[in-house]
Amino acid sequence: MTEFSTVLRQLRERIASVVGYSVVSLGFYLMSLLIPPFMSGVTIPGLPPPFSNMDWLVWGFLFLLSFAFAATALYNLLQAIDPLFAIVSKKLGSATEPGKRVARDLAYALLIVLIATALSPFVERLGSIGPPLKVLVGLGTLGFLVFLLYDAAKTVYMFFKVKVEEIVSRLVR
Repeated sequence: MTEFSTVLRQLRERIASVVGYSVVSLGFYLMSLLIPPFMSGVTIPGLPPPFSNMDWLVWGFLFLLSFAFAATALYNLLQAIDPLFAIVSKKLGSATEPGKRVARDLAYALLIVLIATALSPFVERLGSIGPPLKVLVGLGTLGFLVFLLYDAAKTVYMFFKVKVEEIVSRLVR
């Protein structure tokens, strides 16, 4: 089996899993919209709102399941890119490794933003603790983004620094 056919097989498997997890995620999301209204008015005694509202608990459970399957689909999509990077890396030498690292950092940054966006409606429904938690989610997202973007910028800087030093050493000779 050739390297290209192996990559195509891996790509097909990953894309199929992305589609499967996306469909399951969409199903749970639609259930989170349709089922909770049937539980409206049912409360669990002794718990503070919104935790005592059965509609909120069912919505949160189904939404979290939808989110977990969506995150798995996104992870599999990111993993589908790896075999393609490996082939390009092999053809072009190690010069694409920094590109792979930067692309992965940017993909993780996008994933973190998507997670924060998905958590926002969930956190807003928590009543009085919602606004401080939303700020905490925002600050956490910002912290992760700064770290990932710093790492990407450092990688790009080091790559070009090495290339400039190579050019300078050739010119000096």
